[in-house]
Amino acid sequence: MPGGKPAGVVCVNLDPVTYECRIWGAPDYPEVCRAFTATAELCGRSRAQALDRLSDLERRTRP
Repeated sequence: MPGGKPAGVVCVNLDPVTYECRIWGAPDYPEVCRAFTATAELCGRSRAQALDRLSDLERRTRP
């Protein structure tokens, strides 16, 4: 996403059905994504819990 992904906006490279990244591992895969490491603490026990935690992280790190 040119200029980065704004908080609360779904990445344009995320498949809406499978939730998989369409460009994972490709040369244009963003460095910020390469550096991200998901943990059990961040992901929780469900997709809903992971989204809540990621949203909270986005809010707390907003410039």
